[in-house]
Amino acid sequence: MIKYKGGTGTSEQEAVVILGAESEFEGVDAEYYYLEDKYKEYELISQAFIDKGNKQYDVLRVKFPGGDVREFWFDISNFYG
Repeated sequence: MIKYKGGTGTSEQEAVVILGAESEFEGVDAEYYYLEDKYKEYELISQAFIDKGNKQYDVLRVKFPGGDVREFWFDISNFYG
């Protein structure tokens, strides 16, 4: 069962931590489910992997219907690799 903890995803320090993913595929799907549940409508602009050595992140850049563009940080260390 996927669970989310951590922050709001607005920065590395506030990254959303994904727990319970049994594979990278399940974990990445959880990132999209998180955004869909919170924001309903958005367009993915880009997705980037960032390796900080002891922590790994996915950073999703999204555009909302009103034109607002934001980044969301996900700590994927629990399921990466």
